Amino acid sequence: MPDASERLSLPYLMPAQAQKHVTHNEALHRLDLLVQLAVESFDANTPPALPQAGEIHALGGVPTDAWAGHAGELAAWTEGNWQFIEPQEGWQALDKSTGTLRRRNVGGWSDVALPDLTALPGVGVNTSYDSANRLAVSSNATLLNHEGAGHQLKLNKASTGDTVSLLFQTDWSGRAEMGTAGADDFSIKVSADGSVWSTALAFDATTGMASGMALTQTVDDATVGRLIRVGDFGIGADAGPLVTDLDAHQLSGNYSGYGGGHVQAPLGDNPFPTLDGVFGLHCGNSTLGGQNAYLWQIAIGIDTPGLAFRVRANGVWGAWQGLWSGANTTVDANGFIKEASPILRLFSDTSEEPAVPLNATFERLAVGQYALTGVPPLASKGWQVEVPQDANGNRLVYVDCDYDAKLGALHVETSKVIWQDGWAAGQPCDIPKGRWVDLRFDTPTR
Repeated sequence: MPDASERLSLPYLMPAQAQKHVTHNEALHRLDLLVQLAVESFDANTPPALPQAGEIHALGGVPTDAWAGHAGELAAWTEGNWQFIEPQEGWQALDKSTGTLRRRNVGGWSDVALPDLTALPGVGVNTSYDSANRLAVSSNATLLNHEGAGHQLKLNKASTGDTVSLLFQTDWSGRAEMGTAGADDFSIKVSADGSVWSTALAFDATTGMASGMALTQTVDDATVGRLIRVGDFGIGADAGPLVTDLDAHQLSGNYSGYGGGHVQAPLGDNPFPTLDGVFGLHCGNSTLGGQNAYLWQIAIGIDTPGLAFRVRANGVWGAWQGLWSGANTTVDANGFIKEASPILRLFSDTSEEPAVPLNATFERLAVGQYALTGVPPLASKGWQVEVPQDANGNRLVYVDCDYDAKLGALHVETSKVIWQDGWAAGQPCDIPKGRWVDLRFDTPTR
């Protein structure tokens, strides 16, 4: 049996050997030096002046002084002396000065090369990769951190018709996908079974405009949960969707309709039955106990201005209520508010149309004589003429009117007021300065 081990030259304990503890301690000492070998320096030729216990150097080709004659060996400072060990091929040692791991080869030491991680066929972290998924990670989370200011995750495809996306799965079946699939438009798709897919949102690559099932599909799409596009329900549109049945309409939003003689007049109660024009409709609702308890509609006449509203309660629409405004009233020469259809204020030298425009032509013919052309007849219902009064309520002028239907002209004469078994016309006179005569006409037909 040999006296020492073949690789580390550890001395063996022999039968009937005296002082066996010495041999055993020498073997432990040698193991302490060589196992987990860490070297202070490589290719060293000059011994340090003050070596520390356990310090090891890998000697170069021309060692001097106490190292002379031990080229290529390991020099270990132990028990106040240098102990020399011949390294064997394959031993590894850590260079403490650089942190580099080195291996003993024939003729010297060389750095242990790290594995080449470029052009790997695949990487599996806590799992196996395959030909389709060459990077596979099985983990509760994956962290991609910044180095510096930020971090970009780049997904590239070869051409426009290809797909680059993030796919979200349940039990390996697709449920959601976002990216550019088959085009450069960005889309978000969802599926309940991995087979039938719906495009929830898509953004045009050129315009940035949005489309998809998450948006309203028509101008009055009332599907719960959809996002309203500009223009739908009249939001941001020049005119809202056209209402076809006012009484059946129960959606919130801004709408439009046609009144009077238009062929497209909506069904149901018309807020402006005498108007031959367009009106705007604003609708809303309030809930009570989860039910649609109250609905309301506000209609605004456009061609002929007007404002009306009504409320729906317990499934029944109330009557339209007209609101008085400058569009359907006038203040007469005496300061009273009066109902207006088309109103014209006749002065001594001009005319004025404060509410519904008539575009009448004014002409003063003589003292107390005026002609208005391009006008309809005076109102067939309600009041026609209102004259200015003094502080005691006495009329300041007497008014006679004569209408020529063929010419569409109204001749107006104003005179002083006299009494002849009743109020009558006296000498012609002009309308007093700063005062006027109110003339109310029928709504013109088209």
